[in-house]
Amino acid sequence: MNWSIAIALSATLAGSSAPLSTPLNSELNPNSSASASSLTSFGNVKPFDPLTFLPYNQRIAQLELKAKASEASLERSRSRLALANIYLDNKNPRAALAALEGLETEYPLLAEYVLLKRAQAFTQANNGNAARAVWNQILTNYANSPVAAEAMFMTGQTQQLLQKLPSHPRALGAALMGLSQNPQRADLLAHIAVYFNEYKAIVPLLDRLVNSGAKLTPDQWWAVADAYYDNFEFNKSANAYLRATPNAFTAYRLGRSFHRGKQIDAALGAYNRVAQQYAQSPEAPRALIRIMQIADPSQAVAVADRIVANYPDTAAEALLKKADLLQDKLGSPQAASAARNLLLSRFANSNEAGEIYWRIAKGHANAGDLKQAIASVQILTNNAPDSAIAAEASFWGGKWATRIGDRTTSRQLFEFAIRKHPESYFAWRSASYLGWPVGDLGTARNVNLPFTLPSIRTGLPAGSPQFQELYILGMNQDASDRWQYETRGKRSLTPREIFTDGVIRVGVNDNLLGIRKLESLDTIDVNATERADIKMLQQQPIYWQSLYPFPYWNSVANWSRERQISPLLVLGLMRQESRFEAQILSRSGAVGLMQIMPDTGQWIASKKGVSSYSLSNPEDNINFGTWYLDYTHRSNNNNSMLAVASYNAGPGAIGRWVESRGLGDPDDFVNNIPYDETRGYVERVFSNYWNYLRLYAPQVQQQITQLQSSSGNISGKRN
Repeated sequence: MNWSIAIALSATLAGSSAPLSTPLNSELNPNSSASASSLTSFGNVKPFDPLTFLPYNQRIAQLELKAKASEASLERSRSRLALANIYLDNKNPRAALAALEGLETEYPLLAEYVLLKRAQAFTQANNGNAARAVWNQILTNYANSPVAAEAMFMTGQTQQLLQKLPSHPRALGAALMGLSQNPQRADLLAHIAVYFNEYKAIVPLLDRLVNSGAKLTPDQWWAVADAYYDNFEFNKSANAYLRATPNAFTAYRLGRSFHRGKQIDAALGAYNRVAQQYAQSPEAPRALIRIMQIADPSQAVAVADRIVANYPDTAAEALLKKADLLQDKLGSPQAASAARNLLLSRFANSNEAGEIYWRIAKGHANAGDLKQAIASVQILTNNAPDSAIAAEASFWGGKWATRIGDRTTSRQLFEFAIRKHPESYFAWRSASYLGWPVGDLGTARNVNLPFTLPSIRTGLPAGSPQFQELYILGMNQDASDRWQYETRGKRSLTPREIFTDGVIRVGVNDNLLGIRKLESLDTIDVNATERADIKMLQQQPIYWQSLYPFPYWNSVANWSRERQISPLLVLGLMRQESRFEAQILSRSGAVGLMQIMPDTGQWIASKKGVSSYSLSNPEDNINFGTWYLDYTHRSNNNNSMLAVASYNAGPGAIGRWVESRGLGDPDDFVNNIPYDETRGYVERVFSNYWNYLRLYAPQVQQQITQLQSSSGNISGKRN
């Protein structure tokens, strides 16, 4: 098998109509964005190709060519600044200074950043006097720019930095320096709480601030509460939210803090206050749903009726919970049936209606009546095609149709899963059954499709023109610093700001928080207009490409080739294990990107004959992790599903499961894995693997596009 994966690059980069091919171990950028043709540009920002995925020499050559254009243009200015930034990253200050010469006049939008790079270049070149002169020039001409924060920090003006530019990342360093000299300074503790509440060691600082007796403002208490809450200190966050600025969000978070801190009576009271005082807010119906989760069943049923009467967007969820309570807790099957019928009649296209149809379908299947089960799935896919359960239901409907020999219906149901829910695990399973070259539960290891990495960047939906320009140039760290300056200290962000925040975090390898921010768009409480905006944002390729990036690509590619494992399967597993965080530690002590336990690391080292290694080093960790994934494959006859399950639960557990009931149908095997964690883990790893294929493999993209361009539903009717 040829383990070299072709990476097709834009033909325009080479000035040729033929695509380029790059070997598997080429340096690819994990942060490259979509092509201009496929990504909406927010605002009036012209696209640019920063070539960030190319090897260093090729990237330099391409940008130098653009930078040497005879006539001034935005393309030339952008190329010169991008080029200087690359030179600085590679410790070549002399070349950077040459690229920057006179650029501030040619490129006024980022003139202060030209000066910033010049000062950094002089610093790298050990020319302190020249660097100091440029820092002073920045302080004179751009005193209110975030670039001035760098100048203040470098020239020791930390107090001025804290006062004038308190939200700039450099201010965190200044505050910590001040605390090292006087640990009890409440003003510095409050500064960090307000502007840097994601600081990893913030909880002891918050404790010190709260115990200092300092008189905090309600907004400062809000910041303290958010930081405690995000660090799972729920009793402490409740105490802070009681003192925070009163609004629907802080009132709801007070209830959640009590709830998650297991103070149920206090939680009920707080949730009720949200519903009473902020009845028109998005948090009000969510608070009532929370009451249903923890109240006495009869009280919960009354709350459901209140939701149905006042909050139509949440009514279906309340009705299903009501029906389940009546059925399971209150022994009222007729009333439960009435609630379900009301749900199906008034909210037939909801997630909850889909859940009811799916329960009916599974009931028929368990009784052996596959025709009725398939008919129930068809009702689901026609009435609630966008429901969360529709992909799973249509896949299983396709399998049932295959079992009874109805190939037409099976194909229609499989295609539905791919067309309507292309990101789902069940879309991948459906594609496997349709014969697409995407592997299956047994063979994913061996999939070797060419894939492409888009490169052209366009604007993001929030942020200043300077931030947008820095992002488009691929100057991710400078863009991140600018974004933090513009948004830190804001107690709430709009969906567009959350989207932008997630994308730029992934751009600087803050993948854990970046991915979490983007995923939060599915769960935040917003009004109908904002929900529609979120749906539009989630259609942008950069949303999905940020959810599925390519960190540490060289190491992944090299070790995947060495082990003869699909690198996309490795990325899928790594994403699930660590969200690509090299230093992350699990509660059980697993280390790094592919979450290797120290004892397992020692065992792998003994098998490899290695005496010196560090699991916190990404190269060593990926080396050991891919070795172990290869080992779990070899231990299970190269069955990828068993190998992935073994990676999570251990080879012994998987061996016992197979021995006790056999392998049989692989989908049934996954469904019946006795460990909930491992069952979910297997689906998520393969879902990740599939999303890398669908986002970056042209052959898969083309097949999905063809399906989505066709009209009609599974009954042959036009939508």
